Amino acid sequence: MAIRIRAHYDGKTFVPDEPVHLQAGEQVEIVTPFLSEEEARWDPEKARAALREFMANPIKGLNIPDEALRRENLYEERS
Repeated sequence: MAIRIRAHYDGKTFVPDEPVHLQAGEQVEIVTPFLSEEEARWDPEKARAALREFMANPIKGLNIPDEALRRENLYEERS
């Protein structure tokens, strides 16, 4: 079973950024992709909050007809 744990390195050890449900002494394997600065700053809770805000307060006057969103209209070649 795999779980994903966001953590940071304090110069000595890896420190989880959130609670971890593991027993003390439990063996784990750490596989770390190197994140860009932007990826490291990404916060899923902030992203969810921004989406909720956007959904609650849509752009007034924005009206895109369903026909305009059809695949044929999005990808057709225009001359």
